[in-house]
Amino acid sequence: MNNNPAACWAQMPPQNNVTAPKWDESCSRELPQYFKELKYLFADCGIADDTQKEEYAACYVSYNMVETWLGLLGFGNNVTIGNNAPQLYTYQEWKAAVLRLYPGTDASACYNLGNLEQLVNQSFNSSLVTLGRFSDYYQDFQHITRQLLTNGKLYCNEEHCLFQQGIPMLLWFKIVCCLEIMLPDHH
Repeated sequence: MNNNPAACWAQMPPQNNVTAPKWDESCSRELPQYFKELKYLFADCGIADDTQKEEYAACYVSYNMVETWLGLLGFGNNVTIGNNAPQLYTYQEWKAAVLRLYPGTDASACYNLGNLEQLVNQSFNSSLVTLGRFSDYYQDFQHITRQLLTNGKLYCNEEHCLFQQGIPMLLWFKIVCCLEIMLPDHH
């Protein structure tokens, strides 16, 4: 039996291992998810040291990204001098600096009303002839509106009106006719 407490911890996967966290650098919106995966790995592996966290975060990305991230203030043992006292940067501060490098990583900046209007116009001008296409429209609409509602960029009553505007007129008339048959006493 091994009494070494360090033996209880999992180990960080090697670079390019199938279990290593991955980030597609062409999709900056996925970077927060990359850091979230790292957070779980750090907890599983018992890694608490900020410098180690930064090094592991940088080891799973491309060489070009590593150079960029290593050049950030706050990486490793970089310190800032404020009020004549050195202050170490934390992993969280370094991670925030990395996230600021990539537009679209902030959840509140992922979508705007223009994105929603574009989806609605595309849907209206296409034919939602299959249940699959309607389902795709509904899921995309819900995803964008959830973000906009959460960040106070859209009101609930606007959401309902915009959803209806994305349904082509012919389909909308069929829906209304079906509803009139199914709910004749509904106003």
